[in-house]
Amino acid sequence: MRKILVAYDGSEGSEKAFEKALSLLDPDGEIILLAVTPKATEKLDRNAYKETKKKAKQLISDKIKNFPNVRIRGIVKEGDAAEKIIETASKRDCDLIVLGRKGISEIGSYLLGSVADRVVKEAHKTVMLVK
Repeated sequence: MRKILVAYDGSEGSEKAFEKALSLLDPDGEIILLAVTPKATEKLDRNAYKETKKKAKQLISDKIKNFPNVRIRGIVKEGDAAEKIIETASKRDCDLIVLGRKGISEIGSYLLGSVADRVVKEAHKTVMLVK
């Protein structure tokens, strides 16, 4: 595959999704590594939001550094996880979206089963769920 979007939040599920994407990627292909953080709300104050976004950027940066021979574009967005995954895959013309079926996030993202289910139902791209 030429371009694969991986929803990445540092969880075991997203790590497995990344590994699967690597195995499917064309030699000259690109992985879009997307982390989605929740918007700042009353539940997530400004300081917690800034820390969450910083952690997401660091997770992606670390992953890119660990794979210097793979074309990886890291993106951090805020908002509804399913919506941002679908939107980014469409805008970046990805061939495939790879998601962990569920996971406990390191960055407070909500890449859980319900998000994966929504992406499968609403995306106009091929979606692969990895256990």
